[in-house]
Amino acid sequence: MKNVRLFYKKGDRMRFISHLDMTRFMARIIRRADLPVWYTEGFNPHLYMTFALPLSLGMSSEYDVVDIRLLDDGYDISTLCGSLNAVCPPYIKFFDAKDPVKKAGDVCFAEFKIIFDDMGEAKAELESFLSSNNITVLKKTKKGIIKEIEVSDKIINFSFDTSDTNTVLNITLPAGSVENLNPELILTAFFEQNGSYYCYDITRTAIFDKDKKLFK
Repeated sequence: MKNVRLFYKKGDRMRFISHLDMTRFMARIIRRADLPVWYTEGFNPHLYMTFALPLSLGMSSEYDVVDIRLLDDGYDISTLCGSLNAVCPPYIKFFDAKDPVKKAGDVCFAEFKIIFDDMGEAKAELESFLSSNNITVLKKTKKGIIKEIEVSDKIINFSFDTSDTNTVLNITLPAGSVENLNPELILTAFFEQNGSYYCYDITRTAIFDKDKKLFK
């Protein structure tokens, strides 16, 4: 048997699919592609899959990762993307398949692209907000308790791209099993401070290890 890491993009309708439904969806397309995959043993066998960093509901992704296990050590993994894309809807696309380098638990950071409708002068206010030494957000713990946390020191970096109609924020935040900061928490805190709300779209563009190298 051999482990294989699949890389894919998802957007459009897929952003509204929960992680649980995404797991079921992935299992179905893998079966439809007729891949020689390994199933767990026991009373209720299921397809072995490990997602490196499940995506929050409502977000698109240009860099998603899932690991599967093949029964055939000699299987040509270069054919996997073609086989999977042939049975996928148009809003999900596999673009690479490799032998895993890092473990899923090694993910430490994620980069996001946030596209706003025209913000006007609020763009400068958002930049000032993100540069502040005091950014407090409300975050729910695993026990369901809502706590205030300070996150100004958790923003790794950010930059802006501005077009005629949109403001684009690129931001890198902690992500993974040790610490995870959803960019929507920061946006909510800004909107409450600013007193205005702007429509936005979030796409995760990359995930990184502790050395800020692309997770592979």
